[in-house]
Amino acid sequence: MFSRILPYTFLGLAPVLLSCSESSSLFSSKTSPCSLLTVADVERVLGEPVQEGTLADPTTCIFKAHRNAGNAVTVQLDKTPGADRRVWFNKERLRRDSHLIPGLGDGAVRIDASPTLSRLTFMHGDAFVTVIVSSTQQKQLDESVTQLSRTAATRYGASLTATLPPSAPPFMSGRGTHTETVAPPAPVTLTQTLPGPSGAQVGPKKATSFDPTSLVGTWHTHLTQGTTQHDMLLIIQPNLTWSLSSMMQFDGILNAEAGLWSLERANTFKGLGWKGTYRKAMPKSFATTGSVQATWTRLSIDQNPVRIPAELWKFRRDATSVPVFQLKTVDSDLVGQWEGSGTYAGGSAAFVWIIKPSAATDLLIVNTLRGTVHTKDGIPQLQPVQKQHQRVSVIAFHDRGFTTADGKTNLRWTKVRSEPTEDRQL
Repeated sequence: MFSRILPYTFLGLAPVLLSCSESSSLFSSKTSPCSLLTVADVERVLGEPVQEGTLADPTTCIFKAHRNAGNAVTVQLDKTPGADRRVWFNKERLRRDSHLIPGLGDGAVRIDASPTLSRLTFMHGDAFVTVIVSSTQQKQLDESVTQLSRTAATRYGASLTATLPPSAPPFMSGRGTHTETVAPPAPVTLTQTLPGPSGAQVGPKKATSFDPTSLVGTWHTHLTQGTTQHDMLLIIQPNLTWSLSSMMQFDGILNAEAGLWSLERANTFKGLGWKGTYRKAMPKSFATTGSVQATWTRLSIDQNPVRIPAELWKFRRDATSVPVFQLKTVDSDLVGQWEGSGTYAGGSAAFVWIIKPSAATDLLIVNTLRGTVHTKDGIPQLQPVQKQHQRVSVIAFHDRGFTTADGKTNLRWTKVRSEPTEDRQL
């Protein structure tokens, strides 16, 4: 799986049942989990007589077999708002033993914990529904739990015919957002950078006083970490507000069919990849869940994205021509160039996805941080709006730009053009 390796700062078994509490959601607070399945539904998959469903608590209903109480089906309805459940759900989808199930709500994942236990959770709006099948007699519990979950989803209005949301909801709220690291990564900051290309300097001078006329403009730097190149664009406005955009470009091989997609990145260890589900809304749009949760709009061949600064877009590499040796399938409706916005790896971002019929693909990810320029002891500093991010000092001016430092690393910026560009909102 891809880790967030921005030049700034860029899953074990979770509890079987989610936390239980009451709140408003798409569904009535009086909805009982026992209403999502019937005794006949459960008897068909367990193959034996079953008791009526009983509430273990307001969110959990259990259907037990008459003869062996260990053979049972559990249904849980969780409508508690908050980011923790979405973080858990995303980690479940990124587990190596997970199975993504298309056509259920806003995303669904199945975990086959053992030959006698299988569970499936699907998300619909702010609600999560989990179905668990436990049996020591029946086989193919994966098919049983999927069948029951589709039944529950139909009664919940989250089946294959569910309407796509206008935009994908984030897996985290508050700070900048769905990666695949052990702990959720921090949003974009100006720390943990590597030095830019040294180049020739003419008379560098230590910054000893605040000089706003020297900072206003559009600035660029780039660096490479491993096989990933990061292009960064810093726009400082005359009112001393700034925006910093960082673009990463991943190339690899895509497999997309029957509502499931997976992306294996080139030049990395085998098994490092992203995956999810997709659903087509109209001929010129589709939506993805999983590692990248976004709504996508088709771009024409010569059309520039609107969510990425034009200067940054110019620094991208040409579309990839990664050789495809394995047999891959790409849904023909997904071939083309797409623009989207949504979440990945715990942070929000803008995306451009270039998909070729050969299964070769490029995925560009742009993150943005904003702040203001301040001065401390006569030294200009870039102060992010988010207080948890470290400020960065301008330590030197040179003939074509300036150098910043965060106390550990330096980064050299050169001017793109004399006037600042429009500060685009992502």
